Amino acid sequence: MKVKFPPESRLLAALSGLLLILACPPLNIYILAWTGLVPFFLALERTRGSGFHEGLTAGTIFSLGVIYWLTFNTGTYLAVAFTTMLAATVILAVSWGSASWMFLKIRRRFGFRAWMLVPFSWIAWEGWLSHLGELAFPWPLLALTQARFPALLQIMEFTGIYGVSFWIASLNVVVFMLLMTRDVSLRRASFICLAFLIVIPPLAWLNAERYNSEELDTARIMAVQGSVPAHLKWTKGVEYSWAIYDSLTRAGAETGADLVVWPETALPTHLLHESGYVNRLASLSNNIDSWILTGASDFNRMGETNKPLNGAFLTGPDRSITNRTAKIFLVPFGERVPFQWIIPQLGKLNFGQAEFLPGLRQTLFEIPGSESVIRFPVMICYESIFPQISRQAVKRGANLLVTISNDAWYGRSSQPSQIAALSRFRCIETRRAMARVSNAGISALIDHRGRELVKTRLYQPTYITAQLPLCEKTTFYVAYGDVFLMVVTFVFGVILLYASFGKSVEE
Repeated sequence: MKVKFPPESRLLAALSGLLLILACPPLNIYILAWTGLVPFFLALERTRGSGFHEGLTAGTIFSLGVIYWLTFNTGTYLAVAFTTMLAATVILAVSWGSASWMFLKIRRRFGFRAWMLVPFSWIAWEGWLSHLGELAFPWPLLALTQARFPALLQIMEFTGIYGVSFWIASLNVVVFMLLMTRDVSLRRASFICLAFLIVIPPLAWLNAERYNSEELDTARIMAVQGSVPAHLKWTKGVEYSWAIYDSLTRAGAETGADLVVWPETALPTHLLHESGYVNRLASLSNNIDSWILTGASDFNRMGETNKPLNGAFLTGPDRSITNRTAKIFLVPFGERVPFQWIIPQLGKLNFGQAEFLPGLRQTLFEIPGSESVIRFPVMICYESIFPQISRQAVKRGANLLVTISNDAWYGRSSQPSQIAALSRFRCIETRRAMARVSNAGISALIDHRGRELVKTRLYQPTYITAQLPLCEKTTFYVAYGDVFLMVVTFVFGVILLYASFGKSVEE
């Protein structure tokens, strides 16, 4: 017999999905996320079904509202872009549904107090989403909803992004339990938890204030945003892009800079194999007396074919190219069909993707600055959403982070503001300043507390400069990584094991 569940449960679940969307960039109404999950929890509490449909509804609305921009990817065929967006949404929505089904099993076995387990299960799920190898996609996270709540974000120095998600899930659970229970002891415990959660953001902010009193060496960084339309970059050739970046760089050079950063594929050519542009880049670097980092194409010769790389190159005064790197974490189905290490023939499929070869290692660039030696990795676009990349670079000695990107593929969607927010999280986790430079925006120079000292608007040809601090401290997160995630996941695993063999609770 087919189980029916009330239509209002689907409406409540959809409402939660909508509230979470409004809390994410670009709208950033972050306060909505503090109780945004309550309607969803209410739907699960009232449903007579399995909970899967409610989870599927909330997950579909939220995922679709956050990653709809995948459809706008002009770097591939429209059908492929739409299919990618649809597949990602289905996977995320089904995982929401499955998690809801699993939770209701526990809820009906252990009673109302089982709601206290939700933050643990949520973080375990987000951790799974972020560690799927080539298919990992740590994007539609609860932490993204708090991109404009700087006080709370400071806890990432200790917990990473999962601490922020845990705080949001916990706050929603506490509010829900206060609304739903009349149990005196449970209400008392909920009020205590609420008080504890409320003081976390100001305490985290006060802890971060200690960085203001430190005297740190600084580096003057210039970010150059050419705002070259994606289709013109490749059709008009490298000279078209060169003229834009050369002009903007010379205009900004009057303020002086230790390092000038151009975005991903600012020069749409195989730079290492174009001696003319290498010489012009070196000459420009010498004329403005600054080091220049630029994104450009590259390739490796494999047999009879050239395999393209998404690269970045560094040029210094009186020098040619001194170092380079290539993107390691490639966008699945956008830059490379995944799992070719298992089935090499997958590389022959043509979905309209660029089919890049992944880089082999992370390069740590090192240049002399006006006050101190500047050491930095280059994270290319998609790589900036993976905290392990910046963490490993800092463990190797980086005192600055650099991200170059080309978000023009997604037009004026919410993608540029979302990836800019996710990139900024890396600054707080590692306490390293960042130069984030995007072809069409959003570019920003961010300090080690995650504050945007200066940033650009979308599709604005311009340059920005700022003195960025060069912090050398090792944060708890850099030292120990996702230990918070591991502890929370372990606790949830133990609870699941106990739920399998424990006795049911009668309410």
